[in-house]
Amino acid sequence: MTREFSIEELNGCDDQALIALDWKNLKCLNGRLLELHAEGALGNEEFAKLPRKPILCIDQIERIDDEAIEASFTFPEAADWAYETDESLEMLFQDQLDQLVGFWGSRKANGIGRALSSGLCELKQSLNFEAGKSIGFQLEKRKWVENKTTGTGTAIFNGRILDADGEVILETQKIIVGILVPAEVHALRSQHGGEQGASGDPTVKQSGLRIPLYDVATKQSESTTDGVIDVISATQQIAPDLWPFLFHFKGDPVVPGNFGTHGMIALLKETAGEVFGLSNPLFKSMSVKKFSGMIFEDPKQIRFELKNVAKNEAGAVVAAQASLYLENLDGSLMIETPIYTFKNLTVA
Repeated sequence: MTREFSIEELNGCDDQALIALDWKNLKCLNGRLLELHAEGALGNEEFAKLPRKPILCIDQIERIDDEAIEASFTFPEAADWAYETDESLEMLFQDQLDQLVGFWGSRKANGIGRALSSGLCELKQSLNFEAGKSIGFQLEKRKWVENKTTGTGTAIFNGRILDADGEVILETQKIIVGILVPAEVHALRSQHGGEQGASGDPTVKQSGLRIPLYDVATKQSESTTDGVIDVISATQQIAPDLWPFLFHFKGDPVVPGNFGTHGMIALLKETAGEVFGLSNPLFKSMSVKKFSGMIFEDPKQIRFELKNVAKNEAGAVVAAQASLYLENLDGSLMIETPIYTFKNLTVA
């Protein structure tokens, strides 16, 4: 039987002692264990890793077992916060929910975790930087589907982000993360431009970061009829020196799916302000999010596309459908179908 440790006991261990532990069976993990996992130092070099800081925004996991996950994070002082203090944080912290589900799945099966989809996602209260503010992550398992052929599987959880009083900040239903066979991911890298590796030094302290968006100069809109914009699009170039590749993940650089979501939300916010007259619109909800591909580091571009954008009776601006496409630098499609899709993306 694996010995149970408290967070305090884990904090008293040096790296050598932490590495010697059976991390897949611990009931809680301190921050240093999470960092070692991100570096592939827990026997997981060829398998799933958590992202490195500053994409990883989890201080510790207080509970992780067959049924649930509970974790927490406290914002540092502004001088130690890697992002601009006015950056929108909803999707950065949604990414923590996805990472926790993937981490849970990686304890069940050896492989590489990838977020696949989620259901209704709603922001209940603002999620902004505030030094010293603590938030909690709570996830409840719905299902673990084992793939007996490959030895991998798929984890499905409901997740919530809570404030210090236990009130819900953000809630997401049916977070689905697959644990893939590493050879599958390597094959996708070869096909879709993921062979150059990340460029830069991940040990350099980061500050003033912005989550990548789109090139404003590329924004286009097509035909507005009866207050409905048929299509709004914009592109962003991808290259090995794009900063998220350094931290997500070591040896397996890929843009976080929720960073692409962040860019889509930003495009809708800008449209809500410029076209529909909303003042400082915020993300409110989306009914469905699906990821069917990945953005690797070799030079290419991604195209954001919002369809059927209109203001509803409640005054919110809704894109009935949103899609992200993977393209070559000349604008030709690398993959015919979108790699991200969203439904009822809403800002207000």
